[in-house]
Amino acid sequence: MSDLIRLTGLWKSQTKAGATMLSGSISPTSKLVILPNSKKQKDSEPDYIAFIAPYEKQEQKQPEKPQIPEL
Repeated sequence: MSDLIRLTGLWKSQTKAGATMLSGSISPTSKLVILPNSKKQKDSEPDYIAFIAPYEKQEQKQPEKPQIPEL
């Protein structure tokens, strides 16, 4: 086992459809997502499929200007 190279830790969560998925960070801009193969028709097809996905950019909100009361 000493030849193994750790890529990332994985966290279990659920998709919007309720399927179990695993995901973890592989770089500051990318994540690894592992989903069940919902289109599997034969035993020779994989049970899970791994994807690399970019992190979604979070829009930075502009701070609201303070309201100045009228005198």
